Amino acid sequence: MTTSQRAPEGEQRVPCDLGGGASGGPWLTGFNTATGKGTVVSVNSHGAGDGGTPMYGPTLDKTARAVYDTAQHG
Repeated sequence: MTTSQRAPEGEQRVPCDLGGGASGGPWLTGFNTATGKGTVVSVNSHGAGDGGTPMYGPTLDKTARAVYDTAQHG
């Protein structure tokens, strides 16, 4: 599935029919079905408000990576 940018907030969006409870689910790129690994590029944040498409998520960048690295290494 391909994401698209939604300006000016810098969010990404995907067509999705997930509703309440989907928040926080990861968006992966480079997912390998054999290993179950990929790179998290966003997370489900909010929908269109009607329980349907699209789903929006923040674009995770170098700041998010720095937070992750700090958490991993103390």
